[in-house]
Amino acid sequence: MSKEDRFRGIYDPLVALRNAPKLMGMELVQHGNGLQGGYYLNGDRHPYRKDKLKVFISRGSVWVSEEGGRCISLPQWLIEFGHCADYKEAIRVIKGQSQAIDWTEHQVRVKETTIKYVSIDILQAAKAYELRKCPLFCWFCTLFPEDRVREAFDRYNVTTDSQGLAVFWVVNQDGRILHDKRMKYLPTGRRDKNFGGTRQYRTADGFSGRCFFGSHLIPACGDGDILTVESEKSALGLYLWTGKTVIATAGKNNLRERDPKLLCYPDKDGFEDWEATGNRCVRWFDDWELPYEQQPRTADVMDMIEWKILNNRK
Repeated sequence: MSKEDRFRGIYDPLVALRNAPKLMGMELVQHGNGLQGGYYLNGDRHPYRKDKLKVFISRGSVWVSEEGGRCISLPQWLIEFGHCADYKEAIRVIKGQSQAIDWTEHQVRVKETTIKYVSIDILQAAKAYELRKCPLFCWFCTLFPEDRVREAFDRYNVTTDSQGLAVFWVVNQDGRILHDKRMKYLPTGRRDKNFGGTRQYRTADGFSGRCFFGSHLIPACGDGDILTVESEKSALGLYLWTGKTVIATAGKNNLRERDPKLLCYPDKDGFEDWEATGNRCVRWFDDWELPYEQQPRTADVMDMIEWKILNNRK
């Protein structure tokens, strides 16, 4: 007999389900007969999905399931992630007979529920800077009409500053601005490797929210594919090339699990890593007329797009 079978009926599952947000220290919302939220099983925030974690009743017990991951009982979750010593203590916590869980010590959830957001007024003020001061914008204008580039920068909330840096504003699906990311580009469209990138709204100052770049555009995708790349520059370029919604992970290792809606265009040297996540991956470099051995090992899809435009390919 499993531990779940042994403790079945010892607590009221309806009451436990209703109290799950408080018990787990998460923001969970009603979904059907259960709850759901934008978390991994361990309580870390998912960068953009609001339905990654589900809490529901089955066989007289409450269960916690991460889509694409594990499914464990609520008592087991409290043991692994809620500081309960054993099943007996977990049951006492569920029944309100113990105060064993001290969420003030569980900083992951505390920090995520008190994150700061950037005011929309700050973004609007940033859009007053003339984009022609930004080398990345000017480079894009050598490949696409300027009015289309301006539309793309506005759509993706990309601005510049007094130094001419490209400022990528990270906005979640709720339209909340999480932080900025400032990169220096050369007139060739390449990053200035002597400039490591910076943020004005830093995690250490409370701007700790996470999501993919372009996440604010996901709701409009409906049931369509969400094109996914690594860099913000590639997201802008692939959007300009295809007219489709593109998001950027802002790092190869930030794509951690399978999502059937994603259609991925990984950097050439990261193709196997992204394919290993189980996501659909496009071998875009096979469509590049440039022979494979002449393609840069670290090329991304924007390198191919640039080559096609400069060589009058479609």
